[in-house]
Amino acid sequence: MKYFFYSLIFFSSFLFTNKLTAQSANDTIANGMAFKLGSKLTLKLVKNIQNSFDYKVIKYSEFTEQFKIFETEKLFEKNPEKETIEVIFGIGYYKEGKDEKDFQTVMLSKNNYSFPLQFDAEIKVWNKEEFEATSVTPLNPGTRHTELWPYKIDYIALINFRNYTSK
Repeated sequence: MKYFFYSLIFFSSFLFTNKLTAQSANDTIANGMAFKLGSKLTLKLVKNIQNSFDYKVIKYSEFTEQFKIFETEKLFEKNPEKETIEVIFGIGYYKEGKDEKDFQTVMLSKNNYSFPLQFDAEIKVWNKEEFEATSVTPLNPGTRHTELWPYKIDYIALINFRNYTSK
């Protein structure tokens, strides 16, 4: 039953791909793009005139593996390209993943820059028409980050990357 549920989640995300075109590596530079559930990508920041960053996707692949939420180190590049951000947006689980409540929508990220970053994010929940804002933690240099949601999310938009300074 759980495999049917999460297969349904993954394949339903394909229904909206004609509206969002950030599903491949390309030369498009933007302040924000949306990515479907089941995405693994590498981002390269580009300084903009607002003293923040736009970005481009330099690597993209579909990511269908379900993973144990706190055993994710092997999912990232062993020797990542410097000055990039790695992102995995998929389905993770607690315990052994035997019960539906063990599964979560997860965004994993790793900041391969030498400075801390903040960004904004919006999510498109499976049962709503519009994107809505969600909170995310700052990305410290050289560290991995995990964001969790206890419900299905079809897309996540990563927006307005900027230097992070603690207040």
